Amino acid sequence: MDLSTFINDAWDAHGDDADTIAQQLAEKLPEVQSPAEVPAFASLLAHVYGEHLGRWHDALVLLGRLRGVAAEDAVALAAVQRAERTLRCASGDGEALDDLMAGERAAVLAGAAAMQVGRGDAEAAASSLDAALAVAAEGLPDGSPALRALAVAGNNIAADLQDRPQRSAAETALMLRAAETGLAYWTRAGGWLQVERAEHRLSCCRLAAGEAEAALESARRCLAVCTANDAPAFERFFAHAVQAFAHRALGDEACFAQARDAALACHAQLAVDERPWCEKELAELQAAAPA
Repeated sequence: MDLSTFINDAWDAHGDDADTIAQQLAEKLPEVQSPAEVPAFASLLAHVYGEHLGRWHDALVLLGRLRGVAAEDAVALAAVQRAERTLRCASGDGEALDDLMAGERAAVLAGAAAMQVGRGDAEAAASSLDAALAVAAEGLPDGSPALRALAVAGNNIAADLQDRPQRSAAETALMLRAAETGLAYWTRAGGWLQVERAEHRLSCCRLAAGEAEAALESARRCLAVCTANDAPAFERFFAHAVQAFAHRALGDEACFAQARDAALACHAQLAVDERPWCEKELAELQAAAPA
């Protein structure tokens, strides 16, 4: 298996068996031969060893070995250094942010916040995310890597907390703040697809927080982005589905039925390999369909 395929497969499988993926990463590391291969490998390694396993020291040792491959390549070396700083920050190293410029500081803090949520420390995550946003509020230039780092962290934190069966009031507040962060920074760092999905995430989080009116606003914006960009049926399915769920939460059965039928019509157009991603929403829509 080539390295790129391994990384893609590992991202798909790591949530179910992080220990095995961690072992495979250590075994695969000698196969990283080119600086161009370093960023993707370092990102996966830091995520699995840090967020899923809390094996901070082991991750830093492995990243140290990647430095030799990164050599003098600026992009590869920056990826390793950011992964190292993020792991150190997430683990509570008070010196992890020393000597970092503003953009890199924001990126490291954002990544640390996502790791801390994954480790079950929402209080630390909220502190890190707020610190990242405070740095970003001072101004980040277009093209800054911190923009994407904030967008990704916001989405990942929101997704993690949204999926939990129970949340404290503080966790719910963090979920919403993170989803709003994801939308704000994908607007600067991504294209219409990332913005549309961020609107969908925010709508789902607002529903999870019991904010149905606000959820409907986000769902409508999500669908508007789909319409403006002639989005494929896969994207439109989720936009119509979350709008349906918002209408249902508001007790509007007629609008729920209309949005549900639109979602089901989109689902009928999906390719076979797209349908597994839609199973949860489809089941919920079909359960509410008339007999």
